Amino acid sequence: MAFVTVLLAPVLMAAAALIGQRLGPSAAGWVVALPASFAMAVVAVTLDSGTWIASAMALSAATHVPAQVAFAVVFAGLLRHRGLRLGLAGATLAYLACAVALAGAPDLLVLVSAVPALALAPRLMPGGRPRPASRRRWPAIALTCAVAWVIVGAAVLISRMAGPHVAGAVVAFPSMSTALTVAVVSRDGPQAGAYALAGLVRSLPCYLAFCMVVVLAAPALGLPAIPLGLLACVGAGRATWRGVPVAAQPEPAPAR
Repeated sequence: MAFVTVLLAPVLMAAAALIGQRLGPSAAGWVVALPASFAMAVVAVTLDSGTWIASAMALSAATHVPAQVAFAVVFAGLLRHRGLRLGLAGATLAYLACAVALAGAPDLLVLVSAVPALALAPRLMPGGRPRPASRRRWPAIALTCAVAWVIVGAAVLISRMAGPHVAGAVVAFPSMSTALTVAVVSRDGPQAGAYALAGLVRSLPCYLAFCMVVVLAAPALGLPAIPLGLLACVGAGRATWRGVPVAAQPEPAPAR
């Protein structure tokens, strides 16, 4: 099952690259942030350690949604003004600082605080409509997929070795979105990378919906809780996709 999880990462990255070429980096960021790889990690932990451990990992991941918001907002802001290296460093520190600050708070309080954070975050991201991503050759897409393969594979291994609470914090770190943002910046510049991060914050309600269904249903249902969580993710996705800034399509040339 871990092997399937690792294979899913490059498939998701390739799909995001193709979507970005047509709809822009925000749409690609929204796709990559969907909890597809996390769902497979939950399956792997359920089979290895049981439903209660998987549920605890999902709860830990859900309580790190405010840290994911902090990561995206700080990364987008620093990226446009200070560049990729400082942006990524600052975003990682923001994620860690938020995670540590909320570590001692009751889980319910943290989950409640995630709601206004998710509502406010899109307003702190760049506005307007992005340009479609420049076309990439398949070797470049394959390189990006290889990076995602390594990141997700490492996350699954840690989730099996370090326990559910640490695993949730590790898996919740937006590694897939980071890989996509780095690729977008290298190809289309910092502004496009900020748009990719705007897609991330728009997609986080889907992530939170999946986690909470797993938390509540997995102890009683086991593995069937995962497709239920994905259905909740799809429901949230239908609402959040409407707010994703999609790239304007060029008008067709007039017929002669």
